[in-house]
Amino acid sequence: MASISQDGKQVFVGDQVSITALVVSTAPFGATVPSSLAMVTVETAWLPTTFVAQANDMNAVEQFADANHPALSFNGGKQFGAKGDQVTVLGTCTAISGTGDSALLTVTLVTSGLVITVPAGAVRNAAAYGGSQ
Repeated sequence: MASISQDGKQVFVGDQVSITALVVSTAPFGATVPSSLAMVTVETAWLPTTFVAQANDMNAVEQFADANHPALSFNGGKQFGAKGDQVTVLGTCTAISGTGDSALLTVTLVTSGLVITVPAGAVRNAAAYGGSQ
């Protein structure tokens, strides 16, 4: 059995994926607010997995331009970052351990190059970062 995404499709090493998550907290970066370098803690809905990523590794719906939204997204620098904001974290699967939707995927993030691990059920198959296959 292969690793299976939340779309019910196989995920392979080298595939682009998007991780669906909610913002838990955001740490602004330096004196520049909003910033694409803000560090955002997110939690996936699938077997709640928490990790930290850079704001510009994420797509997000644009929120109010205020102090509660100190992060700028990958997709056009849209402002986000308040607790509960929905995001998709973008990356490429570089390793797989296990099978099914609980297989652990090692994902290298699109902009920062940070490496995280999430269950396959937390990702969607993506084409050209942000498109669904």
